[in-house]
Amino acid sequence: MKKINTMIIAVVAASLILVAGCYDNVTEYPEVEGYTGFVNAGWDAFEDGDYEAAMLNFKNAIDMDVSRSDAYVGAGWCSILLPDYWVIGHQYDFMAVQLDNGTWPVEFNAVIIPQNKDWSKFECVYPELTANDIQVINAFGDTILVVDGDTLFWGGTQGPDLPKETLDNEEIGDWLYGKYSNIRFQYKFEIDHPNVMALFTVANGLSFANCGVDSIVNGTSASSVYMSVPYVRKDGYRTWCMNENEMSFGYATFESAAGHTAFANDGVAAYGILQDAKGENGDPYLGVAALLGLADEGAYSFSHYEGIDNQKLRGMAAAMAYRNQYFRPALGICQDEGFGLDIKASDPDFPVRLMQAIETMLL
Repeated sequence: MKKINTMIIAVVAASLILVAGCYDNVTEYPEVEGYTGFVNAGWDAFEDGDYEAAMLNFKNAIDMDVSRSDAYVGAGWCSILLPDYWVIGHQYDFMAVQLDNGTWPVEFNAVIIPQNKDWSKFECVYPELTANDIQVINAFGDTILVVDGDTLFWGGTQGPDLPKETLDNEEIGDWLYGKYSNIRFQYKFEIDHPNVMALFTVANGLSFANCGVDSIVNGTSASSVYMSVPYVRKDGYRTWCMNENEMSFGYATFESAAGHTAFANDGVAAYGILQDAKGENGDPYLGVAALLGLADEGAYSFSHYEGIDNQKLRGMAAAMAYRNQYFRPALGICQDEGFGLDIKASDPDFPVRLMQAIETMLL
């Protein structure tokens, strides 16, 4: 896996000019005058691959006027390519957005939602449950009669001498397991935000088992999340998302403020890419949300490097999810863009084929 991750990093690096070639360390620039001169000299140096000189010029411009956003944009992009600035690089991005009349668009949330008795919080959408299955699920806590060990009757209608017990998650799980063993159930749940961009895994507080998210569908007022989970037997429970199980997850949203310009977009792009450049010290939730949210806003291009567009932003988001081993969400990002449509998570060569799809998106 380490070798695969290294290849992905190399692909992302190429798309960001992280591999810039060899440049002369001593570069002469024309004399600069004032804030605009420093900014222009900074972008000239950036496009020539001399990021140290570019950062110096952008910092000189900031020192001259702290109220303008374009120098902060330049410093943010230089921070991606200068590891010494990785710790503070996001601060340049924040300032670029704030000074461009915008509010920071990415937000992280942590949530715990318990499954309810009728399975409407986390709705099973596959397999298609029968009316009898639903009757059994909804009867949690009710008194039942057991006949022949596998047929359930309620309320004593089959005679007073048959054994009675209270239907619990173990019996419900055994009922479903007997019909649908060895398949993955797909559940759907709702988040009350229309722009959920990054949600990778959901954890079951009872079994401590994680499952990967398949896809996120944003609506006008809420987002629908789909996840496929295996059966997990823990303390007698044969299904994964049962009544009163507490499901915990984190997610990031993107909500851009009106009134900003391309400077703010460039700052958000730099922030998302910086999270990937930082590797294990980056935040994949916020990085993926920034890149996907920006790509969803409309056509994007970075004027100081040709080739960074919406497809590349989504490809970098998929690569970031991949290198953090969120494979199913990475596949969802690719397939939403029309890549890897024939790939299935059950394929024996799934990680390799997914990596190839991401590489294609980044070309």
